[in-house]
Amino acid sequence: MKYALPDQYKHPLFYPSDCIEVNIQDPKGFSPYYAADLYAFHEGEKPWENLDARISAIQNEWQQLSEKVRPLFEGHPEKTYDDMIMGISLFFTLLYWTNEKHVSVVTWEKDLSGLEVSIMNAHERISFVMKRPAVYFSYIQLDEMFRELAKTSAKFAAIRKRKRGV
Repeated sequence: MKYALPDQYKHPLFYPSDCIEVNIQDPKGFSPYYAADLYAFHEGEKPWENLDARISAIQNEWQQLSEKVRPLFEGHPEKTYDDMIMGISLFFTLLYWTNEKHVSVVTWEKDLSGLEVSIMNAHERISFVMKRPAVYFSYIQLDEMFRELAKTSAKFAAIRKRKRGV
C-alpha cells in the first residue's frame, strides 16, 4: 500500500523533504519509519485507543533492535546508524501515542511543552540522540528514555482508565 507522506514526518533524519509517498507492507508494523502511525493517520484510526497492546509492541520492537545494535557499538558503530534512526522513530511513536496524538517529528520541539506524558529533560536528551545517533552514549540515552517513558506512560494509562471508568 502506498500512502502520501504528510509534512509532519518529513524530518531529514527520517525522510527527505522531497519524499512524497511511502510503501507500507505491514500496517501494524514500524518499518518504514512511522509506518503504523502513517497508516493510522490516513485511515482515521487512533492507535492510542488500544495503547496497552501498542506500548507492548513498540517495546518489543525496541528490545529486538537494542539486542541487535548493542554489540555493534564495540567494533562497528557505523553499522548502527539506520537501526538507531529506527529506534528514535519508535521512541517518537511511543511519546506521541501515549499523549493520544499522531506523530509530528517536524514539530516535536514545540510539541514537547504541551505533552502531558514525557520524560525528564526531554528536549536535551532527544536532541543529543538525534544529533549523534551512531554513538554509544546515544544508544544508552535512548534505552534509558524508552524505560523512563514506558514507566510514565503506564502510570498515565492507568489514570486515564480510571477516569474513563474502564
